[in-house]
Amino acid sequence: MATDAPEEAAPAVEEEQEEKKSSGFWVKFAAVAGLLLLVMAGEFAMLFFLFGASSDSDIDPKDPEILKAEELEDTDVVEIEIASFNCTNTLSAQGQIIHITFDLCVEVPRNLSENFTFAKKDHKNRIKQAVSTIIRNAGTEELNDPHSSTIKRQIREEINKILNQSYVTSVLITEFRAMEQ
Repeated sequence: MATDAPEEAAPAVEEEQEEKKSSGFWVKFAAVAGLLLLVMAGEFAMLFFLFGASSDSDIDPKDPEILKAEELEDTDVVEIEIASFNCTNTLSAQGQIIHITFDLCVEVPRNLSENFTFAKKDHKNRIKQAVSTIIRNAGTEELNDPHSSTIKRQIREEINKILNQSYVTSVLITEFRAMEQ
C-alpha cells in the first residue's frame, strides 16, 4: 500500500500539468483574440473619423437633369478610314504563305474626331506599321475568327498607344480577303 500512494499522486500531478497546459493555451488564445478585436475596433474608429458617416442624399434619381446627364455624348461616333492593307503572313501555317488584304476603319467619338484626324496624319506610317505587324504575327485561329475580335482589339490598343490617347473605341475591318499560297 505504500507503493499505491505514489502511483495515485503521479496521475494527480499529470492532471494538474495538463490543466496548466490547456489553461495556458486558452489564456494565449484569449489574449490574441482580444488584441485582434482591439486592433479591428481601432481601425473602424479611424476609418469612421477619416471618412465620416454617410449622409442622407437629397438627390432624386428621377430628376430630369440627372437623366439628361446620363446620356453619354460619347456614344455618338464617327467612322474614320485609316488605310487599305496588303500583308503577307507566314507564321500562321507551316510552309504556307497567306496573303491578306483588307480596309481598316476605326470608330472615334464625334467630339474627338478632329483631334484624331490630326493625330492620325502625324503618325500615319507608325499606325500602318503597327497594323501590318499585328496581321503578320497573327495565328491561323485569329485569322479564321469570323469576328476578328483578337486582331481588332490589338489594333485598337496599338493605335491608342501610338497616339497616346484613347481615341479609338472600335475597329472595323472591311473587304477582308485571305488567300493561301
